[in-house]
Amino acid sequence: MLAQGTRLSLLRGRAGTGAALALCLALSMGSASAMQSEPDPGQQKQKVDQQLADSQHDLSETSASLVHAYDALKATRAKIPAARARLAKAQSTEAAADAHNAEMAAALAVAEADEARAVKDLAKTNASISSARKRVAGLAAQMYQEQGLGQLSVAMSAQDPSELADRIALSDTVAEVQNQSISALATSKATLTSQESHLRALRDRTAELKDEAQSALDQATAARADAATAKAEVERIESTQTRQASALRDQRSKELNQVAKMQAESDRLGKVLEERARRARIKAAKIAAARAAREAERAAARAAAEQAARDAARDAAQTQNQPRSNPAPDPAPQAPAPPAPAPQSGGYLSVPVNAPVTSEFGYRIHPIYGTARLHAGRDYGAACGTPVRAAAGGVIVSAGVAGGDGNQIVVDHGVQRGVGLATTYNHLQSFAVSGGRVSRGQIIGYVGTTGTSTGCHLHFETRENGIPVDPREWL
Repeated sequence: MLAQGTRLSLLRGRAGTGAALALCLALSMGSASAMQSEPDPGQQKQKVDQQLADSQHDLSETSASLVHAYDALKATRAKIPAARARLAKAQSTEAAADAHNAEMAAALAVAEADEARAVKDLAKTNASISSARKRVAGLAAQMYQEQGLGQLSVAMSAQDPSELADRIALSDTVAEVQNQSISALATSKATLTSQESHLRALRDRTAELKDEAQSALDQATAARADAATAKAEVERIESTQTRQASALRDQRSKELNQVAKMQAESDRLGKVLEERARRARIKAAKIAAARAAREAERAAARAAAEQAARDAARDAAQTQNQPRSNPAPDPAPQAPAPPAPAPQSGGYLSVPVNAPVTSEFGYRIHPIYGTARLHAGRDYGAACGTPVRAAAGGVIVSAGVAGGDGNQIVVDHGVQRGVGLATTYNHLQSFAVSGGRVSRGQIIGYVGTTGTSTGCHLHFETRENGIPVDPREWL
């Protein structure tokens, strides 16, 4: 609820309200570059939950729609650190997966190049083997066609010693070439076997790297999807927060307009009560003056009657006792009556409802506006429908709807201790009386939650000459 004195404090604190709201929005819309400095999401959520719980009591002076908007904004702000942490983790995973994917792609490229070179080397070896086989086959055919090139055959077919020497040299050359071809063929076959084994190993490694590269690609793809999801979540939360902040600003503007209206009503009520108190003081002064005049007249009449009685008694005594020369003395005048004791402080008003006190009179920091504001009365946490009783006898000044105070009854108790005393009973569910004089303890209404109130309770105010004061001074 927004009590009458509270509204004036709120109007004075508009600048502080704007600053608090701006700070709220600045904190909520921080950039992603500061996510590393965010506190632990779990701890921050616990802190915000505790703040939400603590604020429920203080928010009793604020309209329900503003409370809802403020609570929704705080709940959204609590989600942002965790969402940003998820985004940072997803982005880190995405970067690691991309790096691993690039590493596997490079290793696969090297393996494929090695395999390609091995294939070329194997092809060259096969060509060398084929060439060697052809040479060996050619030599064998030549030897067969020439009926063999053995030294004995050459020696038998020579015509002279010179031809014999030539034939023997040719035979040795052919044999050497044949042996070299056969040795090269054997070497090529061994190389072929080794290259085939190496090629198989390279192909196995290439296949393994292809699997690893595919796995890295899948991980990178999944990490990018997670990062995109986390980013979308952060953007969604921040968008929601932006809308909520805008709604809160709009609601706050409406609230300030409502406060202005309630302040006008409070000023009007204060003037009415102040004027009633002034008239009551004048009336009381006139009554006191008239009473004093009557007392003076009565005292004068009593004194005259007493004097006449004394004179008559003296005359009678003189008549009966002429020889007497000393008349009896007049009786001593009576002492004036002692003044009435001064009224004792406190205890003039009775408690209006049987319920625990949930908020006392005094200044406190408003949880939304961030400004020090006066809670101009005393709140009793009673259930809706609980009877509300007049704190003392008096006359009902008004009974009706009073803006943010909801259904309100104002009772004028006249001049007490030199001031005009009045009490107000706000947020009532309904009225039991609507005018006339009421007595102490009489049921005048029932506890409710009308006006700018977030729950069933009675807001009780005491006013001296129209100004709110702490009810405890009178209870």
